[in-house]
Amino acid sequence: CLGAVLVSATMRALNSFSFFCRQAGISEKPEDGTRFLALVSPFDYQNQAELRIPKMKYEPQAKEFTEYLIDILPNQIKDKQANLVLFSSYWQMNQVADALEKLFIKKGWALQIQGKESRNEILNKHKTLVQCQKTSVLFGTGSFSEGLDLPGELLENLIITKIPFGVPTSPVEQAHAEYIEHKGGNPFMQITVPEASKKLIQSVGRLLRKERDSGTVIILDRRLISKRYGASLLDSLPPFKRIIE
Repeated sequence: CLGAVLVSATMRALNSFSFFCRQAGISEKPEDGTRFLALVSPFDYQNQAELRIPKMKYEPQAKEFTEYLIDILPNQIKDKQANLVLFSSYWQMNQVADALEKLFIKKGWALQIQGKESRNEILNKHKTLVQCQKTSVLFGTGSFSEGLDLPGELLENLIITKIPFGVPTSPVEQAHAEYIEHKGGNPFMQITVPEASKKLIQSVGRLLRKERDSGTVIILDRRLISKRYGASLLDSLPPFKRIIE
């Protein structure tokens, strides 16, 4: 008789283990020997952090969104604090960085962009800036949303520019989507939304790393409240204090 214990902070999607079970080929039935356990977090989310969704003129799929992001992003940066801005693509990140570089210099904000230097060099500079009580702003993409450990004052303001929806590009992903459609299902709701839920949980997880940490998560994507699937994505996030403008 063999057994296995699988542990992860992002095993669930949309508050359910179902998506993981489908991906891993694991039965959800207790009679098949499968057990699931979701433990309570030690964080006091309501008092340690707030989740803010500001008013937005455009949604991310609009062609004007990148220019709009350039206009509003400086107002979301917190002076004399550590800021991390997560983008959905290198192209958009670099467009925004190029447009805002001079303004950031004028304000005395240190901007570091993923890909310009090694990850270790960027993080070491970031830590030095924070220790000197300077405004540090990190621009990153998906890989900065996982495995990045910036506890305490090393990250107090996290900005997510959009819901991290993926696009099925590999033959396996495309075949899976076609199979679901053939069976009368909805690939967007059965694959894309659950996968985005996992990625969004990973992203917001950059903020609180230790029990005394605190800060703000800002999501610049009002589809969380304007679309039917948005409520499910929002409810799958930690129970931060919510401020919806």
